[in-house]
Amino acid sequence: MHSELASGPVRLPPPGPAIAAAVLGVLSAIVPGFLMLIVMALYEGEDTPAKWPWILVPAALAVALVVGAVLLLLGRSWLALFVPAGAVAALVGAARVAGGADGRLFSLLAIGVPLAIAVLTALPGVRSWVRARRTARPLPSASQVAPSERP
Repeated sequence: MHSELASGPVRLPPPGPAIAAAVLGVLSAIVPGFLMLIVMALYEGEDTPAKWPWILVPAALAVALVVGAVLLLLGRSWLALFVPAGAVAALVGAARVAGGADGRLFSLLAIGVPLAIAVLTALPGVRSWVRARRTARPLPSASQVAPSERP
């Protein structure tokens, strides 16, 4: 067996901003999930194609935020959380501008939290930690697996 495979996984603990971004990412998945539930309630009983983008886009964003948080904590990708958080902030911001800026706390949090996630994931310390995790122990390819371990 190769020595780099026998050494086990590299233990590089996540930095504080990565942990905070992941926790906020899971919590901010509530916003698109809440929007999806509202749309489903409004379109209840109607079978119109116009409702599906209003249901599928928030559902995809909620799932992407949770998956991105997991991938960030695993040290696999910072962009997987940065992109959906930025998309949520942009969409909520656009909706707020289109509907008028009323300054309600929920809409401020719905924009502020995803922006904070985007900033935290883009910090140089988080990006360098992800880079170090990805290069410290790459996933084994078929050529790295010992012949006795192949199926």
